[in-house]
Amino acid sequence: MKIQSFSLIILLIAGLSLGFNTTSDNYVLDVGHTYIGFEVERFMVGEVTGNFTEFSGKVSMEGEDVTTLVVEATINTNSLNTQHEVRDGHLKGQMWLNTAEYPEITFRSTNVKKADDGTYVMEGDLTIRGITNSIEFPIEVLGPMKDPTQKFALGLKANLTIDRFDYGIQFNKTMDNGSLFIGKEVKLKLRALAYKE
Repeated sequence: MKIQSFSLIILLIAGLSLGFNTTSDNYVLDVGHTYIGFEVERFMVGEVTGNFTEFSGKVSMEGEDVTTLVVEATINTNSLNTQHEVRDGHLKGQMWLNTAEYPEITFRSTNVKKADDGTYVMEGDLTIRGITNSIEFPIEVLGPMKDPTQKFALGLKANLTIDRFDYGIQFNKTMDNGSLFIGKEVKLKLRALAYKE
């Protein structure tokens, strides 16, 4: 009996040390129904918009408790698409994303907290060009729910803004009035659907 009790304690400690949680439901991003887009101001009067077409991600959450939400995502930087081949080539080059040396952008959430107004804020680590910064942004979670095919799904929606200078993307030109030809701020848009494994 003592041996069995000791073994149980060891297994429990091991599970805690590995972050193992048997109560979480695991989901996988549905790439065909997920959009990861961006927008950058250009010449002060317009925006360059684009998206990434290749990525993967995993999501876990305990039941309907959004504060337990965990998100991990990896984006293939070479899948960048702004509908302009020459511009895409520049953005994939050494002065911008440098996709040859940094083929991935990664995000891993670290915490989700509920605000006083009932909304949720996600915190996490975003890595671009090998530089990692902690960011936070509002997130909306829809579900879990059954879709028409009777599969359990989660919907995730988020809009956030990052400073590209924080990730070493500092190449720019200055106009006569001193303004940057291309803005520092990059607006990101996430619309994701994930299915329960």
